[in-house]
Amino acid sequence: MSLASTLAVRAVRMYQLSRQGKPSPCRYFPTCSEYSVESYTKHGFLKGTYLSAKRIGRCNPLGSSGVDPVPDVFSLRKSR
Repeated sequence: MSLASTLAVRAVRMYQLSRQGKPSPCRYFPTCSEYSVESYTKHGFLKGTYLSAKRIGRCNPLGSSGVDPVPDVFSLRKSR
């Protein structure tokens, strides 16, 4: 894992520690922060940032909810 990915994961972990004991506002499973950590670990910093931002953009009251795992293969195309 690159230095940038490692620093991003640490920043997310610090955020998770600050939220400890509070209910998760996330509509998806895994939570958005866990999704971010997994995306940085699997795909590196740039692709992980793209996937994380895309996921956080979907996590809103008008969006959907449910199970949304990090894809094993990165693709800019929408899967059918």
